[in-house]
Amino acid sequence: MKTMISCSLAGLALLANVANAGGMEGYGVPSNVSLYGGASAGMANQEGACSAANASSNCDDSAGGYKVFVGSRVTPQGNGLVATPTGVMPSSSLPTLGVEAGYLDFGASTADGKAGRADIFDANFSSDLSASYLAGVGYVPVAPRTELLGKAGAAFWKQNGKREVLQDTDLNIETSNSGVGLLLGGGAQYKVSDNLSVRGEYEHVFGTASDTSYESDAGMYSIGAVFSTF
Repeated sequence: MKTMISCSLAGLALLANVANAGGMEGYGVPSNVSLYGGASAGMANQEGACSAANASSNCDDSAGGYKVFVGSRVTPQGNGLVATPTGVMPSSSLPTLGVEAGYLDFGASTADGKAGRADIFDANFSSDLSASYLAGVGYVPVAPRTELLGKAGAAFWKQNGKREVLQDTDLNIETSNSGVGLLLGGGAQYKVSDNLSVRGEYEHVFGTASDTSYESDAGMYSIGAVFSTF
């Protein structure tokens, strides 16, 4: 987690310097390729976490979440104009593609339940979930300064589960699991300036904590800022 966040922050610092310098061409990057980075926060949910073994009451499978991300996107070349089957169009009005990497923190789900022989002891259950991801992203302009976006890729999730039994600490359990799941997402982005956009989106990771008692899908609604080169 710390490595992904550190890399994202370093990327944002580089983007700031590059944007102030006027672009990426001096770094060997084609003029139709832009780089970006950003951060978002919102509400996350671990669907199915409340059905964890013996987690029977006072379950809360929602929590505050956040994400950091970096990426690149390619726009059509042609000095702002591109020939299409229906005529010449501004390149800014055409769909574009890109790739994005990031880190998602879904927070923790919590629940009360029972443990021990014949379930005689009260227990507290929790599940912390996070994921690093790599995804392809498509952008479709729908209005001036506004575009829709969709993404699909792989999420490399990590889940830490815990059971705490106050009456008998010998029954306490901590587990750690990891794996790969499908990531899908979609949202909208509004361009505030040449270098700053506001993004709102929903992302869903399938099959997190698979083959454990905390198996679930995870999703997050978020809103945040995107800083990009020209």
